[in-house]
Amino acid sequence: MKLFNIILTGLLIVSTAATGQVVTYFQPEVYGRTVDGLGSFQVQNLTGAALRSQVVITVQENVTKSPVVTITTPVTTIQPGTSNFPRNVFAGSLFRFSSNAYANITNQTKNFPPGQYTFCYRLVSADDKQSDDYENCFDAEIQPLVPMALIYPADGDKICEKRPLLTWQPPIPFNSSMRFRLLLTEKREGEAIENLLVNAPLLLLDNITTTSINYPSSHPDLQEGKTYVWQVIAHQNNLVISRSEIWEFTIQCTEPHKQLPTDSYRELKQMVNGNHYIANRALKFAFQNNYNLKRLTYAIYDIGNGMKKLKDCPEVTLKQGLNEVDIDLTELELEPGKHYLLKVYPFNEPDVQLRFIYQDKDVE
Repeated sequence: MKLFNIILTGLLIVSTAATGQVVTYFQPEVYGRTVDGLGSFQVQNLTGAALRSQVVITVQENVTKSPVVTITTPVTTIQPGTSNFPRNVFAGSLFRFSSNAYANITNQTKNFPPGQYTFCYRLVSADDKQSDDYENCFDAEIQPLVPMALIYPADGDKICEKRPLLTWQPPIPFNSSMRFRLLLTEKREGEAIENLLVNAPLLLLDNITTTSINYPSSHPDLQEGKTYVWQVIAHQNNLVISRSEIWEFTIQCTEPHKQLPTDSYRELKQMVNGNHYIANRALKFAFQNNYNLKRLTYAIYDIGNGMKKLKDCPEVTLKQGLNEVDIDLTELELEPGKHYLLKVYPFNEPDVQLRFIYQDKDVE
């Protein structure tokens, strides 16, 4: 029994060695992108003798089960040890492309379109038809070196162009036979953006040959205050090559009004004798109108500029009695940190002065 076990173990070792006497090495992540790259592989001959063989290379896209190409090299001699397969031998190979979208694109561009691939290398003996073939297979996902990317309008942009020039970067490698599909629609709360783009696009343009296009004049203008989402898809021979991210932009032609501070109103009569305070975008004070004046008579002076009087100060209407006055300073082009002087001229009373430092900060 012991002798039988030794013999059985020996047979297993011989069998294992026989199946692994010739090994092919290939890096699909590096060389699997192009047809020419398939010739960059190594063969390890562990038989101890030179082998006259040819290599049959097959490529299949696995998601669609589409055969792409079969390459049969001329017969060559594989020396013992590890060596690169001769490039001149690979160049003389027979290339047979299948009839499907993946094969057509590969045959036309010599680049494999994006997909999940299996690359198999089978070594076939040229002298002994009865000998075993040696095969090694490699799996890899092929994606564009540079994916599709939107350029303008940028994500989150606020633009005042109701017919913008939409611009994007194509995927790389790029081929002139590639076409682009552009989808754009209004963003609606509560609905999946992907579904809106596919099921209810406001704009759908296909077979675009350039990497930019003006919003077409045949469509209504994009509307002020609305947010839109858009995406571009590259395709070739009805096969999707790359999809951009989905970006959004808003049509905004008027600047949003800056939020004024909500601090309390000061009694103007208390702000005398050169007292001053920080005015953040607005002057806020209480004014007692005892004479039923219709408008506030006042002026603002730039202290650092020789007491120059500012023009186009906002008009302030008054009612009889106590008035809470807000003077919006954001349109007067004041410089933050500089000192200014407010003079109010009550009827039949001395003017009241208020010195203030202007600030322009968001309200927290």
